Amino acid sequence: MKSIISSEVNDLFEIHMQDVELISIIHPKIKEVETLSQEIIDSTDELELRWIQELNNLNLIEDSLPVSISSDQRTMLFDQITESCKILAEVLGCSRFAVRLAKLRSPMCPLFHVDQIHCRLLIALCGNGTEWIESEMVDREILLDRKNINVPLKNGGEIKPMGTGHWCLLKGGKWQTNFSGVVHRSPHEINDRLLLSLDPIFDQ
Repeated sequence: MKSIISSEVNDLFEIHMQDVELISIIHPKIKEVETLSQEIIDSTDELELRWIQELNNLNLIEDSLPVSISSDQRTMLFDQITESCKILAEVLGCSRFAVRLAKLRSPMCPLFHVDQIHCRLLIALCGNGTEWIESEMVDREILLDRKNINVPLKNGGEIKPMGTGHWCLLKGGKWQTNFSGVVHRSPHEINDRLLLSLDPIFDQ
């Protein structure tokens, strides 16, 4: 399995390749996004938003964002979520998404694990990105032992960070039969971060 790091958003279509586990897209406005996101973190005590977003009702994004943020911050978040929904709809053929926007002060998922979903788009708008291990370097015996809290890393492997501001699309445990999903965890360095995630919802 391999990962792809690119500045071309259309490379997200490569997620359909059997040998690709993760794609990280470097967003062109990464510095602007990080600056505005840091302002949100500095001015907000708590932020935890979840909603189901439909592609044909983008006004819901505006209605779902906190009223306390500035117009520039609101525009940045609206653009990030809108662009994410549109490209994921093209790549995955779905029109609904479970959106989460949260300010996190500590590791939400401190242990390495696999999400039992088809896939997830993770964007650390500010702060450290999610950490992950290449599938070939995962010690499956440790990973599957729920009583073992050691890092499931084979000798020679390394823990890799997803870049701040990058659009990181990772396969989950339900993506394909011959791959069990990307092994990842929240970053262990404690700092405030603003995390945006989108889970595609596929019609049954």
